[in-house]
Amino acid sequence: MENTPVIRVGELDFPARKVWMRTYGCQMNYHDSERILSHLEKLNFTATDKQEEADLLLFNTCAIRDLANQKFYSHLGETKHLKQKDVVVAAGGCIAQTEGKELVKKYKQLDFAFGTDVIDNIGEMVYRAYAGDRKFAVTTWDRSENYSIETKITHGSPQAFVNIIKGCDKFCSYCIVPFTRGREKSRRLNEVVKDVRRLVEHSGVQEVTLLGQNVNSYGKDNGESLAQLLFALEEIDGLELVRYTTSHPYDVSDELVAAHGTLKKLANHLHLPVQSGSNSVLQRMLREYSVEHYLGLIEKMRKANPEMVITSDIIAGFPNETEEEHQDTLKLLRAAQFDFVYAYAYSSRKGTKAARMDDVITDDIRGRRLREVMDVQEEVQEAIRKKMEGRTYQMLVVEKGSFKGQTKWTGRTSCNRLVHFDPPTQDFDYLWHWVDVEITSATAFSCQGVLKTVHGKRPPQHA
Repeated sequence: MENTPVIRVGELDFPARKVWMRTYGCQMNYHDSERILSHLEKLNFTATDKQEEADLLLFNTCAIRDLANQKFYSHLGETKHLKQKDVVVAAGGCIAQTEGKELVKKYKQLDFAFGTDVIDNIGEMVYRAYAGDRKFAVTTWDRSENYSIETKITHGSPQAFVNIIKGCDKFCSYCIVPFTRGREKSRRLNEVVKDVRRLVEHSGVQEVTLLGQNVNSYGKDNGESLAQLLFALEEIDGLELVRYTTSHPYDVSDELVAAHGTLKKLANHLHLPVQSGSNSVLQRMLREYSVEHYLGLIEKMRKANPEMVITSDIIAGFPNETEEEHQDTLKLLRAAQFDFVYAYAYSSRKGTKAARMDDVITDDIRGRRLREVMDVQEEVQEAIRKKMEGRTYQMLVVEKGSFKGQTKWTGRTSCNRLVHFDPPTQDFDYLWHWVDVEITSATAFSCQGVLKTVHGKRPPQHA
């Protein structure tokens, strides 16, 4: 969007300004940031990646991982000097939802904070700040029965995140999400299909990722289901690939398993967090399933679709985890044969049930157990990836970069593996093309390939 010199909004003039945004955390937060930027365009803002030239600094925060928390607090503290030129500073997202009022009081440079359920009101809050009202927090919840939005994108990419359900009703003992995102509420199936069709037809989107804190619960509140939605999206001409995240094992239905064996556009990948390989730990986590149920579930998935790749999450050192419970998790890694695992040492979250547990596990023990989880997973992963060598995969080229001094192009396969390939010529722009790449070498963490075919499905420019 080109900035006009000045636009009039209400009683205020908005000259051309720049907004810098830092996003922490999951895909849902990045989706929210897209929405925020699209609303700010109406107030004559354009995005910049240079903090020093911005008129508005926005932090979109994550409360799930301790590292993301600490980065936010550190980065916010570093903005003090920028207030000398009257930059407006705001914080949104999960931390702002639970700590908004405290943040505004503690950090003098922070002008306002806003929660996860009011991001579509960002224009009103920015208007309020530029009208002279500073030091406020807006963390109210949307109390309406219906959840209805239109996906906003500000890029020219053929990939898009589409939020289909918000909130979570699970209340796992370690997780803060129900307190930062609220209860589950789904969009109607027809609205989502119409939304995706619009993205495909008018913005050139070819690959969508359906988002939800517990995406498998989609439609439970209105008699629909994720599987029904996936079958409906299969019928959209021009849509090439559909992904979804994040799933809860308790809510994976037989109908959804069958969809993975039937649908051609559904990715050959499922991210299914298990968190622990110990039934006693899973009970303390309030996860609602057993190790046996989980392993049976991924067996069903692989039977329905032999090309299916499973990735997962592991929490190492949950409060009072015994050495035997930890060893059970290592056994699960070998049995489940995950293609990739996001592993974290447990970190306490204020307000959760786990935070109130008496805990005998030290940071040193957690660190050791995390390293052991990662070592076992790396062995499993390398053996799995080696089987890719000699096979050809279709993927969308998403990035150009340099690897050991050589130009490389990168894409992500349907099974969600990143593959790098050398261009046969430097004179062609492969970005956003669908290509076939044969894997020539694979390690636990990277795949190298050679280009076989270019399909040339470049999207139109984003309007």
